[in-house]
Amino acid sequence: HEAMSKNGALSRSEGHSKWFLQKTLLEHDKTMDHPWMQMIYKQVFSLKQYAAWLALNHAVFKGMEEKLSEQPPIGTVHDQALLRSSALEADLRRLLGPNWAEETSKLCTASSSTQRYLQGLEKDVQGANGQYLLLAHHFLQYNAVLSGGVYLGKMVSEKLCVPHGAPGVKFYAFEGLVSGKEPQRVQRYLQDFDTLEISEEQRSEMLQVMKRIYADTEAMMNEVFELNPVQGISYKTSQDGQEKAEPCAPCPEQLDLTLEQLRTYTGQDGGRILMSVGGELLDVSAGREMYGPQGGYALLAGHDVTRCLATMSLEPEHLDDLKWSPDSAEDEEALKNWQGRLKEKYPLAGKLQATSEEIATEGLRQRTTKAAEAAPEAKGEDRCPISGKQGTCPMASIMGMAGVKMPEKPEASTAAPSNGANGVNGSSSFMKGKSLVASVQQKTSTDDSLFYRLCPLHWDDKTIKMVAMIAVASWMSGLLVGWNLRKMIAR
Repeated sequence: HEAMSKNGALSRSEGHSKWFLQKTLLEHDKTMDHPWMQMIYKQVFSLKQYAAWLALNHAVFKGMEEKLSEQPPIGTVHDQALLRSSALEADLRRLLGPNWAEETSKLCTASSSTQRYLQGLEKDVQGANGQYLLLAHHFLQYNAVLSGGVYLGKMVSEKLCVPHGAPGVKFYAFEGLVSGKEPQRVQRYLQDFDTLEISEEQRSEMLQVMKRIYADTEAMMNEVFELNPVQGISYKTSQDGQEKAEPCAPCPEQLDLTLEQLRTYTGQDGGRILMSVGGELLDVSAGREMYGPQGGYALLAGHDVTRCLATMSLEPEHLDDLKWSPDSAEDEEALKNWQGRLKEKYPLAGKLQATSEEIATEGLRQRTTKAAEAAPEAKGEDRCPISGKQGTCPMASIMGMAGVKMPEKPEASTAAPSNGANGVNGSSSFMKGKSLVASVQQKTSTDDSLFYRLCPLHWDDKTIKMVAMIAVASWMSGLLVGWNLRKMIAR
């Protein structure tokens, strides 16, 4: 199974979503590599096992969906297309026949792990932070099916010889969602999730609930696996972690590629698929269904994905950021884990030898963001009176607005972000490195004002070059006109 395609997905690099994904990464990996999941990937599961798995999931989703509200926080991330109960009922009706409801009830009643999950769910929603604890269930369950459904649905469809989305495999198909767009839907969910105001207390409780959900889910997998355990996969070894997978043998021919050359290895016309992680090239051609031209993670093929993996981001602007390096222990640990997992599955194909020009070019688009993040705001210094950006504004001087002092801002807390600290609801300096979504949400009418666009502090490199070229052209034109005028007067 593919490291980024099963029951988890990469997220945006900022906000609550990244924090939860990183804090539950080990639990996620444990369920992702469970023998029951491996049976689905290898298509060796029995129909009885698969029906039981759907029955347990039906109990979980039905119990959760009966409690959903259209009000925040649930209403912020939810839409009706996510609902899974009716799809699961169609699958169970096809697999178990007209008595599916009775059979499903028996299976769920006999499942101690499912009963424990449902009891925990009931207890969660009754507390003071009930809606936020319900959000923890919503976050894990729907994103698991969204991100893992493409691959799992494909395996089940082939095993049962039915089209993807037909009764029997409707659980993994979302109405109105175009095939191949599942990662984008996950990203939209995470972006909406990051706009929520979640206190530190609520976040801590949600994390504990998420860890319990993973434990109950693993127990459900144990029960389904034991219905028909296959030979060659030791559940005890997988559970105890005694058997560590060895890295794939490297490719016979080791390549040294520039970034421009790497971008040609995207799997077009059946060719090789390479990507770079930490300067190492990996041949991920074996994962063509995920990284190939029609795959859900095709955007990673032919790129350096170091920053994307470390920060658990699928933002295109984080690809090929060759100047980036981990700026926290969590990012460093996440990068190390991804490198290890990918090298267990895909062979080393060589080294990325980016040119100095490529490093400079690819780092340029990150420069403004990083400078805004790294530079501390000087207290009481001159700022642009239009945008609040720090520095002496030439346009403000021309307009007679120079010398404006912005009031000192209280220092931001170093604690984990909550409420406005995610850069969506709270104020921040000039985008503060957030995504386009966050910046658009904060956008005010001054951004489009004439003064804002005339202010040189807001110009990017392209604008500066264009203005310089216009100035040079104007100077040369003026010189030519003046010379001709002088000749005419001299006559």
